[in-house]
Amino acid sequence: MRAAKFLLLGLSITLASVRAAVVAGSYARADPRSEAPLSLETTTVHGKISVAGNRQRAKPLPVFKNRAFCGATVRNETLLIGVEGGLQNAVIAFRPVGRKFSTQSDRLTLDNKHCAFAPHVQAATVGSELLLKNSDPILHTVHARLGKETLFNVGLPKWRQVTKRLDRPGVIRIDCDVLHTWMSAAIVVTDTPFFAISDDSGNFVIDRLAVGPYEMEIWHERLGTLRRRISIDNTNTVTVDIIYSSENSR
Repeated sequence: MRAAKFLLLGLSITLASVRAAVVAGSYARADPRSEAPLSLETTTVHGKISVAGNRQRAKPLPVFKNRAFCGATVRNETLLIGVEGGLQNAVIAFRPVGRKFSTQSDRLTLDNKHCAFAPHVQAATVGSELLLKNSDPILHTVHARLGKETLFNVGLPKWRQVTKRLDRPGVIRIDCDVLHTWMSAAIVVTDTPFFAISDDSGNFVIDRLAVGPYEMEIWHERLGTLRRRISIDNTNTVTVDIIYSSENSR
């Protein structure tokens, strides 16, 4: 077995020559109609996103409207760090360099549950459909922006459901415009089939990566974006540890 480990600007990457297993449950799925030919051997990436230094739990967000239903505060999901420093809701994407893989669209749901968007962070491929709904007995809106541009702004009484198509890549920021100023969500729309979201321990898995170079991108709504080049070798299992510095977590 050949193994190599190195540290590069906060990324600890371990390469070991073992046959990669296909791990069920990953967001990443290569389309069999990929424009670039797939190698007979594929690689599974296991990783963890962590925060060094400050690990204080984010304070609850104050509620200013509909307190009788919402309560005085709601959980702050913008910076969720576990007891061992694992960062939840980071989106990890591997983009092939010099190759193209077609993607399969998906169907997502963004709900309003007890005065919060659920789920708080999602990721999807370009062309996916987003179902907007409201499980609360009070009015909400879904105001979605890509940068400074409004993509849609939908009023959602409890009885209404609306479907929108996510046809452009980028980070969509979502707010509620009926004075529910604490409410927010994000959807990362990507043009690669190889992506995942870190769980409550900071862990993620991306499988079926073909041999070749990739640009790895890690995005978090509070801590920003990291980008690194990584090369996937034949029959390698790759372990990636990404650490945001204490300065990022303030």
